Amino acid sequence: MSKQYEEEHIDTEKGIIAWFARNSVAANLLMFVIILGGIFGIIRVQKQVFPTFEVNVISVQVPYLGAAPQEVEEGVILKLEEAIKDLEGIKKMTSTAREGVGSISIEVEDGYDVQNLLDEVKVQVDAIPSFPGNTEKPVVYRIKFPQDVLWVSVYGETTERELKEYAQGIRDDIANLGGISDVSVVGSRDYEISVEISERKLQEYNLTFNELVTAIRQSSIDLPGGSIRSENGDILLRANGQAYNAWDFAKIVLVSREDGTRLLLGDIATINDGFIEDRQFALFDGKPAVSIRVRAVGDQNALQISKSVNSYLDEKRKTMPANLSADTWGDSSFYLADRLSMMLKNMGFGALLVFIVLSLFLRVKLAFWVIVGLPVCFLGTLMFMPASQIDVSINMLSLFGFILVLGIVVDDAIIMGESAYSEIDKKGHSTDAIIRGVKRVAMPATFGVLTTIAAFSPMLMVSGTFGVIWKTIGIVVIMCLIFSLIESKLILPAHLVHMKLKPYDPSKATKFQKFRDIFSIGIKSFIENKYIPFLKKAVQYRYTTLASFIGLLIITIGLFASGLVRWQFFPTIPSDFMQASVELEPGSSLGQRDQAINAMLDAMYKMDDEVANETGTKAVKHVIAFDNGTLGGSVFVELTKGETRELTDVQIQDIWREYLPEIPGVKNFNIGSPGGPGGGNGLSFEFRSDNISQLENISKELRSYLGSYAGITEVNDSFSGGSDEIKLALKPEAESLGLSLSQLAQQVRYGFYGAEAQRIQRDDEEIKVMVRYPKDERNSIGNLETMRVRAPNGDDIPFSEVADIELGQGYANITRVDGNRSVSVTAKVNADVVDTRDLLIDVQTKVIPEMLERYPAVDFRLQGNSKDESEAIVSLAQGFLFALVAIYALMAIPLKSYSQPIIIMSVIPFGMVGAIVGHLILGQAVSVLSICGIIALAGVVVNDSLIMVDFVNRARAEGRSLIESVLKSGSERFRAIILTSLTTFMGLMPIVFERSLQAQVVIPMAISLAFGILFATVITLLLIPALYMILDDVKRVFKRKDKTMLTQPLPDNG
Repeated sequence: MSKQYEEEHIDTEKGIIAWFARNSVAANLLMFVIILGGIFGIIRVQKQVFPTFEVNVISVQVPYLGAAPQEVEEGVILKLEEAIKDLEGIKKMTSTAREGVGSISIEVEDGYDVQNLLDEVKVQVDAIPSFPGNTEKPVVYRIKFPQDVLWVSVYGETTERELKEYAQGIRDDIANLGGISDVSVVGSRDYEISVEISERKLQEYNLTFNELVTAIRQSSIDLPGGSIRSENGDILLRANGQAYNAWDFAKIVLVSREDGTRLLLGDIATINDGFIEDRQFALFDGKPAVSIRVRAVGDQNALQISKSVNSYLDEKRKTMPANLSADTWGDSSFYLADRLSMMLKNMGFGALLVFIVLSLFLRVKLAFWVIVGLPVCFLGTLMFMPASQIDVSINMLSLFGFILVLGIVVDDAIIMGESAYSEIDKKGHSTDAIIRGVKRVAMPATFGVLTTIAAFSPMLMVSGTFGVIWKTIGIVVIMCLIFSLIESKLILPAHLVHMKLKPYDPSKATKFQKFRDIFSIGIKSFIENKYIPFLKKAVQYRYTTLASFIGLLIITIGLFASGLVRWQFFPTIPSDFMQASVELEPGSSLGQRDQAINAMLDAMYKMDDEVANETGTKAVKHVIAFDNGTLGGSVFVELTKGETRELTDVQIQDIWREYLPEIPGVKNFNIGSPGGPGGGNGLSFEFRSDNISQLENISKELRSYLGSYAGITEVNDSFSGGSDEIKLALKPEAESLGLSLSQLAQQVRYGFYGAEAQRIQRDDEEIKVMVRYPKDERNSIGNLETMRVRAPNGDDIPFSEVADIELGQGYANITRVDGNRSVSVTAKVNADVVDTRDLLIDVQTKVIPEMLERYPAVDFRLQGNSKDESEAIVSLAQGFLFALVAIYALMAIPLKSYSQPIIIMSVIPFGMVGAIVGHLILGQAVSVLSICGIIALAGVVVNDSLIMVDFVNRARAEGRSLIESVLKSGSERFRAIILTSLTTFMGLMPIVFERSLQAQVVIPMAISLAFGILFATVITLLLIPALYMILDDVKRVFKRKDKTMLTQPLPDNG
């Protein structure tokens, strides 16, 4: 290397970098502005556990009291569907007809304005001319998910009324605390005043239900009567007779006789001022309970709410009656505080590891100034987070975004600092040296950051409910990277210029400096004695190098095919909560329902005992059991903290399942973690048809097929036939008496369902006043047959003489999708036993087509998680393509070449090798989150290669030979490349080994990045130089061809 090469000239006077480097006041002011802005941002930004999930669903509900599902379908659902089906922006319309209520939920197309559609739906629903009698006003609203902050349960052995009233008192108190607005009482029955009168009494006094109802309506009333305008002022007139309790109603006069005697309602009827009839099931830790749900609305602070509720309860407990107690459970703020501190701890650890790595490779002062870049980037991002266009809150995901970017943000600063350091090493500390060092790498480093931004940008494009997850992470990362550009180009050089670096004197070195000397000398000798000779060989046998890397890539693909590395769409996120729910066959009694819930509870207590025996601590912290209507119930369990538990929630669920007995009459059953994204790796198949018997058969067949698979549990379907019903028909004799079917039906309804006489407002509740038969006169078919029917002429006729009854089967509920009846079959898959993807392909290609041939009237759709999965994969694939194109463009520009970016981008597939091997080592399944990590990896991996190729180009521009240029840039970039990779890897390590539950969501992404980068380092240092040479070979071949073509006619020119 005796030849002298002239170094390329870098102007150290002109340009924005030079200006800021020479003007430290401007640089420091810029830094202070960012830091202050960030501190204000922290104060203003909202703090949540998870970001608010926007669900674009509009719901329409129409109560139709006492009606069977078919009547609801014909009278309500069909009219609603007809009115709204042609509106623009509807993606899917699902209608459900249940006993007593019809509801439609409308999914809105992505990108369509939900508010607009909501207004249009309201207009269309209001324009429906008539619903059947006994329906209430339609309610149209957008479904929102306010954040549950915590629950308070008031429990104890006492009467239902005392519990409810006490809970309402607590609710009012909590609502009056500052910063809380959404507080509701859950799990208490509504009040009702029921007037029960027997058929015998009605006949005895010659009264009808109608007369009773009319008497109540006319006597129990408040009417304004205007005012008397006298000279001294106005006096208001009011008729004030409204009855508010059983005593008031008992005094209502039914008949006044001529002799002055009166018949009062209380004389002949039993008046109950109590609760509605269906009894409820609500236990908290085994005692009767009423719960209060506290939610955060808008930008209310979950931490603050939880604090004020808990301190209020601590005060309240001192004055509570002995038989009552109150506890909070499901407190999400506890997680928020915990997660925030966990994330901050990991951030601190990450930053520390990065600092240690830097100070070992560079001077401590230099390492310090590089690390200063971290808070500047983070605070800059925080400054803009509350802005209305960005609007990201501090939550689990945005914090993860910060951790993800921890190692990447310093890359830019490291490259600048390392380059400046090399210049100082060569030429001594001067302003010019630093500016020259920074400017040497400014161009490729800037484009390197831009490629990373391009790789994260597809995250901003994921649509659907869970788009929020990716958007949050994406925005945070991109903002941090933008600020890292500002920091490393404008602020860092000024600090480096002012950094007093004394020439290094080995005789005065401290212990740490000596230790570092071993490192820096070690690295220099490693580069000269190990790396360069090896690189020479790799470049010499470049085709072997390429082949061996391709071999590795093929082996990795084999890992997938062999099933050593599992694929799972969304990893099962461990949770501190479990829920078991059961649904009974239609027509089951309340006694059976309570028995089923108790069976689940018993099994749970046994499970808890077993866990305590095995691990020494109990797993259950609180347990809440409640009913879901008359046919089902749930048991909700809050477990002890996941970090301290030995068993995961899935293992605990399996033990619970083992203890469950056979419960008679169960239709659907499942145990799982409640809600949350990716709730269960479930399968969901939807069939639609107007032919109900075919729907029923096909769903039964698919159920039995899935049930026979190993690893599939809890196969359920939504078909609900089989509740008994009685149909009434008039006999000819009735018509001759002038009795119509509607009169008959109304009398039957009054007796058995009840006639709603009026609704009264008492405190904050609306209470129905119902008139009906006593319970023992309406609990069998015999009662119906012996009932007396009134003809219009006043005659009493036994029911059996004017009407026939026919026993039939009805539906417990009817589901329709986009105008057709539909049934869905769902199942849970244990991903450790069965690969969900293979199973899906098997069912979709073999089983279902064969079934559809036998049932031609049925349509099939994939639904639920399986559908979200295919949609998400499509949008990720589009995002990946977009990222690749953007990365290519961003590298072609600084390199001024079409072919060189292709070399650099060939690193991307090899980065994936590292990511997948990382999953294999840590035993994690590859999931969507890992893929997002891989997409992000694409942008980070190219950065080092970009600078490497740029250096080779510069060395050649200085006039060196190709092989010399490659070796020179390899040795020059070795330290920076190892550094940037190590810092990124170290920054992510604390998260990869984090035990806490909510971190599990983000671990796969961290694994992809961390291990992908480690592997990509090897590639950058060995494969890129080899590929550069190969590209040159290819170019030569083409040039030679061109030459030979030009030179053929004139051989003497050759």
